[in-house]
Amino acid sequence: MIRSEALDIVLESRGSVIWFFLSGHFNNEQAPSISEKFTGLMADGCRSFIVDMEKVTAVDDAVVPMFLNLLNTLRGKGGDLKLIFRNDVMYRAFLPFTNLFTIYPDAEALTKGTLLGLLQKRSKTLSKKTGFRISRTVAIIMLIVLCGWFMTLLYIINMQNERIRVQQDDLHELNLWKHKAEIEVEALRERLQPLEQLGIVKKDEPKKQN
Repeated sequence: MIRSEALDIVLESRGSVIWFFLSGHFNNEQAPSISEKFTGLMADGCRSFIVDMEKVTAVDDAVVPMFLNLLNTLRGKGGDLKLIFRNDVMYRAFLPFTNLFTIYPDAEALTKGTLLGLLQKRSKTLSKKTGFRISRTVAIIMLIVLCGWFMTLLYIINMQNERIRVQQDDLHELNLWKHKAEIEVEALRERLQPLEQLGIVKKDEPKKQN
């Protein structure tokens, strides 16, 4: 074990994978030495690393950029870097870059594969802008509420469509009634023509406007 003032470091070789176990305060002064250890191991041909930081209690601002540089270097060499942690300190530090790093909540999740490991991560996420935490229960409630709003919207749309359909049917019936009435009026006029010609029925004259 290599001990420093604030950070404990344990290195283990498990097959072709190098494990780092870190605990304590990971400060800026220790970032260069950790980076040098990675560089030396890569020079020896190591390409696969797992860093367990679950027991890290504090992280300074130079630590995450150091891991970003290591990740880029490893990927350029065809290597791989996986991180293990689920404590709030590490989640806050790495939250803006969770899409870049492969992060597991524990070693057990790592051995079960990436997809299952991701599913076994903590259910709450930390918003990069607000810092609010959303638990699984709250997320489920929000999903139910959104589904309720969506179903309500669909119901309103269906009601409007039904109302429009009824109005269209009423308009169609009115047009049919109008057409039928015009035919009946025309038939009555044809029946009255002989009576008008005999003078029995007086033909209505259009009124003159003053």
